[in-house]
Amino acid sequence: MALANPASPACAFLLGCAVVAAAGAHAERLARLLVGALCGGTVLLLLRASLTYAPGPDGTFDGVSVYAAS
Repeated sequence: MALANPASPACAFLLGCAVVAAAGAHAERLARLLVGALCGGTVLLLLRASLTYAPGPDGTFDGVSVYAAS
């Protein structure tokens, strides 16, 4: 998994900044693309986390059991 290394998000951010700085004419378009990719990645990461910590078919979903399981 790419996000297993804690330095991966920082390196990706720095790479994105370098791309935006290098392409001055298209910086706004690239910035929107990078923000969209960041938002999409965040949604996928949260979806994966919610599927990991969701209770099974016979489990309950209340604040106490979810807190105790995590």
